[in-house]
Amino acid sequence: MDHDELVSTFGQTVGVEKARSLVDDALTELNIEPSASYSSHEIADICETIARNTDGYLEIVANEIQVREKAQRRFDTFVEEIADPVVAVSFQAAEPTVTAINPAFTETFGHGDEAIGRSLPELIAPAEARSEATDVWFRSDADGGVEIERLTAGGERRTFIFQPVIVSSFDGAVEGYGIYTDITDRKRRERRLTRQNEQLERFVSVVSHDLRNPLTVAQGNAELARELASSPEVADHVEEVVAAHRRMESLVEDLLTLASQGRTVDDPCPVRLGTVVSNAWHYVDTTDARLVEEYPQELTIEADGDRLCQLFENLIRNAIEHGRDDATVTIRIGWDEGVLFVEDDGPGIDPDQREDVFDHGYTTSTEGTGFGLAIVEAIADAHGWTVDVVDGRDGGARFTLYNISVVRRP
Repeated sequence: MDHDELVSTFGQTVGVEKARSLVDDALTELNIEPSASYSSHEIADICETIARNTDGYLEIVANEIQVREKAQRRFDTFVEEIADPVVAVSFQAAEPTVTAINPAFTETFGHGDEAIGRSLPELIAPAEARSEATDVWFRSDADGGVEIERLTAGGERRTFIFQPVIVSSFDGAVEGYGIYTDITDRKRRERRLTRQNEQLERFVSVVSHDLRNPLTVAQGNAELARELASSPEVADHVEEVVAAHRRMESLVEDLLTLASQGRTVDDPCPVRLGTVVSNAWHYVDTTDARLVEEYPQELTIEADGDRLCQLFENLIRNAIEHGRDDATVTIRIGWDEGVLFVEDDGPGIDPDQREDVFDHGYTTSTEGTGFGLAIVEAIADAHGWTVDVVDGRDGGARFTLYNISVVRRP
C-alpha cells in the first residue's frame, strides 16, 4: 500500500486533510520517512499507532487495514510458494495488464520482471485467442476452471486449467488473480491413449476376422483330412496340423482377451470374492487340483466381476500347467491384511525370471501361449491394482494383488 492510498482510506472517514495529519503524526512517532510505498510491516505499525491514538470508527478502520495487510502478506507468501503459475492483473480499458507474477510463472512461461506492465493476452495468448484471453476473466462458468492454451516465451504451446479470481482493491479498482494449472502432459497422454485404443481396435478387428476366419476354414479341412487319411503315417502328419491349428486358436483367443482386458474399469461393483472364486474354479479344467480358500466368505470387494473371474481363471490355470508332474497341485486363494493372494505348491518361479513372467508371450511350458499372466496384469492394471509374484509358503509361486477396495468385511 502506498502513502496516498493509506491517506485515502482514512480520508473516507475523516476527510483527506485530517487523514494526512493522522498518518504524518504516526510516521513521526515511528521515525518512518514518508515514502511512495510502505512495507506490510510498516503499514501494520502505522495502523497500530493510529488505532492507539484514536478511538471510535477510526480505530476500527485502522484495525481493518491491519487485518487486510496481514491477510495480504499471507496471500503473497502463498503465491510465491505455490507450484502453479500465478499472475496478478489490473484492467486497463477492460484488458488485463500484468502487475505481478510468481516464480512459477517465470519458470513455466519464461517471462520475468519485464512482463510487468504488459498486456497479458499479448504476452502469452496465441494470436487467434487474444479476445478470448480477456473474456475468460469474466466468464460466469469459470468457477471450476477453464481449459485454455497459452504460449511460452519460446513459442511452445501448452494447455492449462485457468482459474480467475476478480477482487476489488481499497480504492475500488478491479484487480484479478489467475492461476494456471499445467495439464499439457496429461493431454498428451490422453491423445496417445486415444491413438493406442484406435490401433487396438484395428488389431482386434484383424485378429477376430482376418485371422480367425481363415483359421476356421483350415481347421475344418484338417479335420476332414484326418478322417480321410489313407494311412497311419498320413494321419500322424494331419494330427500335427490339427494340433498346430488348436494352438493358433488358443493364441487368437488369448490375444483377443488380452486386448479387451486393458480397458480401465470405470464403474466397479460390489463383488463377493467367494462367488467369483467358485465360478473361476468351475470354468477351469482343474483335474485333481485341490482348492484351499483362506478368506472370509462374506468378504466383498469393488471389481468388475467378469474380469476378476478371468484373472482367477488364468492364475488357477497357470498353477495347474506349471505344477509338479508327480503330485496333486494345491492352490490357495486368500486374503491377508488387505492383500489378495493366489499361491500354489508347485516348483515356483526363479527370482531371476519374476520380472519377465508378465511379459506378452513369456512361457516355460510347451503347451502355454505365454499370455495368461500378461492377461492377469492387464486386468489388475485396469482396476488400478498392482500385482507381483514372490515365494509361496510351500515353495511354489505366490501372486499378490494390492490396492483393492473392500466394500464389506465380515
